[in-house]
Formats: sequence, structure tokens, C-alpha cells
Amino acid sequence: MKKLKFKWLLLFILFVCTFTQASAKIEKNSADSDIKWTTIDQSLANTKSAGKKFILVELYTDWCGWCKKMDENTFQDAGVVSVINEGFTAVKFNAETTSPVTYNGKTYSFTKTGARGANQLALDLGSVGGKLGYPTLIILDENGNKLQAFPGFKDVETLNMILKFYKSGSYKTMDFQQFQSGQ
Repeated sequence: MKKLKFKWLLLFILFVCTFTQASAKIEKNSADSDIKWTTIDQSLANTKSAGKKFILVELYTDWCGWCKKMDENTFQDAGVVSVINEGFTAVKFNAETTSPVTYNGKTYSFTKTGARGANQLALDLGSVGGKLGYPTLIILDENGNKLQAFPGFKDVETLNMILKFYKSGSYKTMDFQQFQSGQ
């Protein structure tokens, strides 16, 4: 009887150890498959300390369906995650935040516009032709200067093209439409 209890105890311990190791591997793989998002106020420091050249800002709102679709699809693609984590500091910025935001030595406040409003930083960075839409992806250089804003939903292929445009340095010699047509 003691041998039987001992065998069950050993089996139980073996099961617990195996389950614990499997859980740790799943957590590690899950953490590696997520974009490492940071805040806008920490982005410059993170970019410089990591030696990255660009900041990718996603302007979103809580009510934006296309923003959620990008989160569920585009930002879950392993290739997109890898390129962003390797070469960009990624920022999720709720454009409708009412809290003041300090960025690059300046404080930005919420501005009431239309039915809702937006943080002035979102308006400054994300406006294209005087309009602000969601989602909008913004590429900043390592000093926080705006290089370009890309309004609207981006699928995996389009986002990969945008990331490649900047990582390759092509943005220095041509515009994005020229780069796209040459690919």
C-alpha cells in the first residue's frame, strides 16, 4: 500500500513539474509575440536607450472599431511584431485623453473640438490635411520629430511596407507612394 501511495505521489510531482515548465514556456512565447508598447512621454528616452531610430505612434480612441481591428489582426502578426520590436519604439496614444501629456519638453492639454475633442499632441502629430482620424500611425525620428502620418486602418502587408520604407532609409530619397510603386 505504501508503494502505491509513493508511486502516486511521484506521478503527481512529475505532473506538477511538467505543467509548470509548459506554462512558463507559453508565457515566454506569449510575451515574445507582443509588441512592447510604451507611453508617449517615455518614448524618447526608450528610443535613445535602446539605440532605435524611429518611434511608431498609434493614435486610437476607445470607441474606434478599426483601431480594435488593427489590434486584433495587424498588431498580432509575428512579422509585424518582430520588425516593430527590433527597430521602433512603439507607442499607443489615446487621442482623446483628457489628462495633460508632456512630450519633448512641452505639455499638451485636451482641446474640445466638435462633439468630442482630442489632446493637442494628437492634433499636432496626427492631423493630415487639417483632419484627424482613427487609427492614425505616425512615424517620428529618434528626436521626436514627425516624419509622416498614415491615417486609417493598415493591414499586415501595408504596415510591413511602411516599416520597410523607414528601416531601409528610403524615406530620405523618395516619398512613400514612389516606394510602394517600386516594390
